[in-house]
Amino acid sequence: MIIVTDTHIGKAAESRAAFFQMLAAIEKTGHDLVFLGDIFELWIALPRYEEEIHTRFSAWCRRQKRNRAIGFLEGNHEFFVAQERFEAFTWCTQNARRLADCAALFVHGDQINRKDKMYHMFKKLTKNKLSKFILGTLPCGPWLIKSLQLGLNRMHDKSRAGIPEQDIVKFAESRFAEGVDIIFMGHFHREYCYRRDESKQLRVLPDWLSTQKITIYQERSQRITTIAWQELPAAAG
Repeated sequence: MIIVTDTHIGKAAESRAAFFQMLAAIEKTGHDLVFLGDIFELWIALPRYEEEIHTRFSAWCRRQKRNRAIGFLEGNHEFFVAQERFEAFTWCTQNARRLADCAALFVHGDQINRKDKMYHMFKKLTKNKLSKFILGTLPCGPWLIKSLQLGLNRMHDKSRAGIPEQDIVKFAESRFAEGVDIIFMGHFHREYCYRRDESKQLRVLPDWLSTQKITIYQERSQRITTIAWQELPAAAG
C-alpha cells in the first residue's frame, strides 16, 4: 500500500507536473493507494470552484480504481469531496478510516490538537450545509473563498509549529484499546513516531510538499518504508 499525504498542489506548474509524474509511476505498481489529505492547496468540490487539475485527478482515480483500491481522506484543505466526488475513489471520507480486516487506521490529523479552539471553530464554520449552500448558490461565494484561504494559510503555518505529543499519545492509546495496531497520520509536515511496544505504533508521515516522500506499508509484515517518489518503480518491484 502506498500512502501519500500533504502534497498541497496549487498553482505552481513544477509541483503539478511532479505530482502527475508520481501518479504515472504508481500506475506501474500493483499497490493499493491512500491519499491522507491536503492533496490540494484548496479543493472545493462544487461546480463553480473546481479547476482542471481537480477534474484531471478525479479522472485518474476513476480509471485506476479498476486496478487498485484508492482511498481518500479529506484534509483541512479539501471541502465536500467525500460528499460530491466519492464515486472517484474506492472509499472517501471526512473522518478516520479503518479498513476491514486491517489493523491500520488512517487519519489526517487536523483534529488531534484539542487545544486549538480556533481551528475547531473554523472547521465548524466552513464545513457544514450552510457554507456549502453559500458557496454553491450565492454571489458572496468568492468572498468566502478569500476568507477560507486566509484561514487555511494561518492553520498551515500553525501545523508546522510543532507536534502536540500529549494529544497524539492520548489519541493513539484510545485507538490501540480498540484493536488498532498502526496509525498513519499526516497534517503536521514532519515525521514522528510514538510506540507503545513492538506491536503498537503511530506514525506521523512526512509531507510530500517539502520532501517529495511517500510511504509504503506492507500489511503482512507490517513493514513501513519512506522513500522519495522517484524511487517508486524500483522499490515496488
